[in-house]
Amino acid sequence: MSLLDDYAAYESSARRQAAAASPPPDDRPNGRHDSDVDGFVTTTLDAEDAPIFSLDQVQFQVPSRIIALAVANDTLVLVIEGAKILRIKLQEAHNIIEADIPVNPASLRACSAFLDPTGRHLLLSTPQGESFYYYEGWDHAKPLARFRGMEVTAVGWNGAAWTMANSSTRTILLGAHDGKIYETELQPGGDARSKRSDIPVRCVGELPVRERVTGIAVEAFPQRRKQHLVLVATGTRMYQIIGAADLDSRQGDKAAVFEAMLRDGLAAPNFQEIPGMPG
Repeated sequence: MSLLDDYAAYESSARRQAAAASPPPDDRPNGRHDSDVDGFVTTTLDAEDAPIFSLDQVQFQVPSRIIALAVANDTLVLVIEGAKILRIKLQEAHNIIEADIPVNPASLRACSAFLDPTGRHLLLSTPQGESFYYYEGWDHAKPLARFRGMEVTAVGWNGAAWTMANSSTRTILLGAHDGKIYETELQPGGDARSKRSDIPVRCVGELPVRERVTGIAVEAFPQRRKQHLVLVATGTRMYQIIGAADLDSRQGDKAAVFEAMLRDGLAAPNFQEIPGMPG
């Protein structure tokens, strides 16, 4: 049974239990919910509550086993066996765009897929340290030569690029399997037919405890655009770094705008322990 089947079964069971166990509204003290009485919020659904999300079948037969998937901005991207990318606009589900990943199909057994909030930029990374970049409209992904040997495990996207008309992601942060943090900027360039992409990447920080980075987020302060909050998660810790970073000053790989901020912030890091296993 798959995880989705497990969820569907749990949802159905929770609804039945909530309907059987929850007393009518008139029987509750002063018409209040149980959570109002004992101070705890119930995790079960009342019979009249709509679920947070629901599962529906779609009429689409995936041609091969799914290796990875990502969803953003009404766009679904599937990475499937055979080194193929399927890009589907959910409002036009009949129009499926297929692209190739330039790697031996038999060797692509696992990878991570990161889709930016606009749904245009796709970053793929394998446990073997190979990375690929795909931009909407391309017929193939491009190997990222400068990313070789680095397994990307998390991406902190730049919110300033979500509403911009240009095709760049602006400055973003990448978390890696070994606890290192990198800075780069994804942009398709002028020649969509070129075989490789020479996008620069630079290491700008390293966690004091060597763990896989499982999540990374970058947020600018509303009234102070050069002041940023960076959150970095691992299997056991949540790091918080606050400092100045002028994202408009970055030029290629000559200057990394987050380097000083992360160096100072991780020298004496502010972090919260998270129960769990090391990443």
